[in-house]
Amino acid sequence: MLAKRTLAVITANLLFVVTFFIGGIKSDAAGAGATGDTYVYVTKTGDCYHSSGCSSLRKSCISISLQDAIDDGYKPCRRCFPVALDTVPLMSEVELEIEALRTYEGNTKDFNAYAYYMNNVDLQIEIGPDGDALLEHYIEQGKEDGRIAKESGKAEERVSKESGKVEERVSKEYGKLEDRIAK
Repeated sequence: MLAKRTLAVITANLLFVVTFFIGGIKSDAAGAGATGDTYVYVTKTGDCYHSSGCSSLRKSCISISLQDAIDDGYKPCRRCFPVALDTVPLMSEVELEIEALRTYEGNTKDFNAYAYYMNNVDLQIEIGPDGDALLEHYIEQGKEDGRIAKESGKAEERVSKESGKVEERVSKEYGKLEDRIAK
């Protein structure tokens, strides 16, 4: 049971970190916003434009304005999903849903949907950022299990520390994967 929960926690942390890592790559191309002055990258032989950090840019990387890339007929890469003109979200849809948990109408002094979601990584996979489902889980099972359901500095600190460790592991694994692909 403990091994299963540990595996779920590790998997959820990896998923969480990778999601934010991919989001970081997307935002690199966007800069302050997707305008004609936003720069993306193309290759000597490809027909797509890319965000910085895309694996397709290993052999060549030419900086070009987004407007010029579109005018020259380049299409967005399907690996890195670079920005398009005037379509840059400030936050991803999932990030917005998670932030909405902070002001969830079912929050009380004993239950905070955001804290419950962030402190119980297995629920991030099983339930997702759904305030009603998280509250139902807490009432039916979480309270009895002694799960953390309200914000405390120590809990946030622990989650932050664990996320940092997972991010390091993901970064190392990503580097190993890039090395294997390069060979």
